[in-house]
Amino acid sequence: MLSTTLRRTLALAVLATALVAPQLARAQDRAPATVGASIAAGDRDAVLGRGWRGSTDRAWTTTGDAAGLHILVADARDGYAWRTAATLAEPGFETDRWVGNACLTGSGRRVVAVYAPRTFTNHEQLGARGGFTAVVDLDTGAVRRLAVTSSLAYFNPGCGAGETAALTQEGDEQLSGTRLVRVDAGTGRAAPPVRLAGQVTSAVPTGDGFTAARGRGLIRVSATGRATALTGAADVPFGLTVDGDGGVSYLARTAGGMAARRVAGGRDTLLAQGGFGAFGLARGSAGRVFLTGAPASVAALPARLSRVAADPRADLSTGGQLAVEPQLTAAEALPSGTARDGTAAFRVPTAPAGTTMPAPTAAGTTNAAPTAVAAGTTTAALAAGSSTDPSDPEGYCSIPRNQTGTMAYQPRPRQVEWAVDYAVFKGLTQLRPAGYRKFGLPAYAPQAMFPPRDLVGAVPGRDHVAAQIMLGILTQESNLWQASQADSGEYGNPLIGNYYGRHYYDANTADDWRINWADADCGYGIGQVTDGMRAAAHPKPGEHIRQPTEQRAIALDYAANIAAGLQILQDKWNETMSAGLVVHNGDPTRIENWFFAVWAYNSGFHPDLHDGSSWGVGWGNNPANPRYDPTRHPFLDVKDPRKTDDNVPVFSDAAHPQDWPYQEKVIGWAAASIDTGDDGAGYRIAYWNGDTLTSRLRRSAASGFAEVPGVGFRPRPELFCDATNSCSPGARVQPDEPGLEGEKPGPCLHRNIYGQYDLKCWYHAPVQWKTDCPDSCGYEGIRYDLSVGYTEPADGTHWPPQCTTTSLPTGAVIVDDLPAGTVTPRCPNASSTGGSFGLEFSGVAPGEYTSKIDFHQLDSGYGGHMWFARARGGDQFRVVGTWRTPVEWTGQLTVYAYVPPHGAKTRNAVYQIRSVDNRIRLVTVDQSTFAGRWVNLGRFQTAAGLTVRLDNTLSDSTEASVGYDAMAFVRG
Repeated sequence: MLSTTLRRTLALAVLATALVAPQLARAQDRAPATVGASIAAGDRDAVLGRGWRGSTDRAWTTTGDAAGLHILVADARDGYAWRTAATLAEPGFETDRWVGNACLTGSGRRVVAVYAPRTFTNHEQLGARGGFTAVVDLDTGAVRRLAVTSSLAYFNPGCGAGETAALTQEGDEQLSGTRLVRVDAGTGRAAPPVRLAGQVTSAVPTGDGFTAARGRGLIRVSATGRATALTGAADVPFGLTVDGDGGVSYLARTAGGMAARRVAGGRDTLLAQGGFGAFGLARGSAGRVFLTGAPASVAALPARLSRVAADPRADLSTGGQLAVEPQLTAAEALPSGTARDGTAAFRVPTAPAGTTMPAPTAAGTTNAAPTAVAAGTTTAALAAGSSTDPSDPEGYCSIPRNQTGTMAYQPRPRQVEWAVDYAVFKGLTQLRPAGYRKFGLPAYAPQAMFPPRDLVGAVPGRDHVAAQIMLGILTQESNLWQASQADSGEYGNPLIGNYYGRHYYDANTADDWRINWADADCGYGIGQVTDGMRAAAHPKPGEHIRQPTEQRAIALDYAANIAAGLQILQDKWNETMSAGLVVHNGDPTRIENWFFAVWAYNSGFHPDLHDGSSWGVGWGNNPANPRYDPTRHPFLDVKDPRKTDDNVPVFSDAAHPQDWPYQEKVIGWAAASIDTGDDGAGYRIAYWNGDTLTSRLRRSAASGFAEVPGVGFRPRPELFCDATNSCSPGARVQPDEPGLEGEKPGPCLHRNIYGQYDLKCWYHAPVQWKTDCPDSCGYEGIRYDLSVGYTEPADGTHWPPQCTTTSLPTGAVIVDDLPAGTVTPRCPNASSTGGSFGLEFSGVAPGEYTSKIDFHQLDSGYGGHMWFARARGGDQFRVVGTWRTPVEWTGQLTVYAYVPPHGAKTRNAVYQIRSVDNRIRLVTVDQSTFAGRWVNLGRFQTAAGLTVRLDNTLSDSTEASVGYDAMAFVRG
């Protein structure tokens, strides 16, 4: 699903005044004018003023897709024409989208970014301290990756007025305390972490230490970790912003809404007041701070602070002259999507600028001796754990990656919707015959293998899971992926969560590529089903291991995976309902009523032990947890539900999902489907009764949000925070149980037996925020009514494999990447007719072959199979494929390489051909140009066979895919 270009729409708000540098003209009475993604040359004087050529104003923003988190920049002197400064990603992760946060240093030259795969936001530990960190030079595009990981919370990282930034490593219910790391963006150096007790948030660098929020106030933290109280507040401060005069401005909830205040010189002064979320603070360059939005009242502002009439959610330029409001469309919610509408569009190439597309050319020759290979070896006869076996039988997950007879099918979105619609009504009972899709399984039916549960508290006619809740979970868990790296209709490795048990969430980045089998997640497929999916020899404590046929069906068949995932969701409903966690009237067909069950689906349920200890759903997903942006709007809702002519959800929410708890995201996806590119909208969405305005307001309140007049819908801090779970919405205490010192101060007042605050404010009471749920709660939307008897929708048709020898000369002998006779899902059999193929893998330690981590298979190649790796340097990533003709062959041989249509994008795949005199000739092929074709590599003389090698580390390190497929040899 990797796209070569990114299309994105932006609404660009430009203040309708001339640019004044270096100081900002005040804009209390001026509204922004909407323009395109860049300002036409002929319009720049009129729109920007005649001084734009000499302006230093710079706009920047971020956007993510499967290629990485893109840092985008536009300079006023170029008419705000957008360019990509850098694309941030880390190798070895299977993700549909990279997400993250970033801040701009005081010079306006550098961005400090924290980024991670989207699915990290589904895991508390990874969200708290798993984000990768880099510094990007916006002038040169240079990237410095830092050896530190940190939080994906909305407040991290925090930049100061100079070239320093603060990184926060949060704790959680298992790992206590907060660590703050000070980064010099100019040098790329990170200071040793400072450890603090409790939950500390919104940290920014000041002096030689930090200023941060803890409890109901701000603290100053020295370089040695000594914390001193600065000021108190009505609630937890957030949005901390440092100005060039040493002041720290911040936001805090008040009894009547929200206030902006500034601490400087020992004084805490009021800047502005207004509705909660109606205004905000933003940083510029050179120590400037901007007050944005529409506060109800504003005091006299210090010299470094200015008002800007821009949406508080917009990204402001360094001088406050441009406000950038990202507006992802439904099509762009998937990385391969294409924008269809919006005020502007632009393309962001994912390949480096200046890259050429050369035709295949014979390069020079060299007398270097070839590297030894496992000649004559085939993948059918490789030893477990060897450097030549692409799979890892020694792994702890039940179904290995890269087994040639084990490929999962990637369904169309309509197939997923059909399976969900049928499963929730207990109708997913269609027989899968023995050998179905070459899965290697006996005959089975998904819901005979995984029978649905009856729901506690349900009544006949309203006794099933709301279909859009299940679809929302599948979207949030996997973006509807069952297979890894595959498009609909293709087969590939099953999608598996952290198969290698990598420790990319700890503070030590040096071990990110070490394999730790015991820590593997083993979440499989579209529902990321984890329960019972470990190998029988390696269960987790207390885990019931599923039968091998069940494990294989979950890993390979999307319908079986959905049936198993539905069982888990039904169990969570029954568990929470039986414990009294009832939402509204407890009708399972209504969207809102799944709030507790979905909460538990993600982070578990702590049962009542009847000993006075805490129980219920955990604090990590509690909407009152201060790690979530308190000014957030409902996930994927429209910008303003009262503007009935605006029907476009804020799909840019998908670019920073870490700002919402899991269950709020699921409800968002239930109400706003992704656009997959195959079938338009991925699935029918939930709906709310009433006229246009009424239904929109009811949808906005679906996650327990309440309307703030003039602002929109915002979370209710008291809804899941009350005396029943030892929580007080107005309180802010610092968790101090050993190990929780890094947690942000919050309203959780629960103490352990030693009197220490321990974050065990686990909620377990019934809740109701809609008094008329039978009328105002959301309804499911069923496309495939069980009573109609729909058959399973047709398969997708992406990237059909080449199953014949068409276009090859008569007599060509094919050496494929699979042994002769191997059966693949979409070709009768692989077509090797002689010779052999072998693979070699490298790693970071003996027996630990890390280059397998980012090695993949698809069925879109010749004969129904191909492999691919990434073009990158370093021995730990090296994968070498070797094709050999029979040794008795002599004379002239013409060599053809098949370039698969998918998974082969490098522009300089270097084929090494060893001929009669033992010399190696290098032939470079642009695989992106010759995809799906046989490429003539040349004619060579041999006295004892011919060897062709392909090494991914010889290609330019662009992260583009390098495809390994068939070779054909023609004698004479």
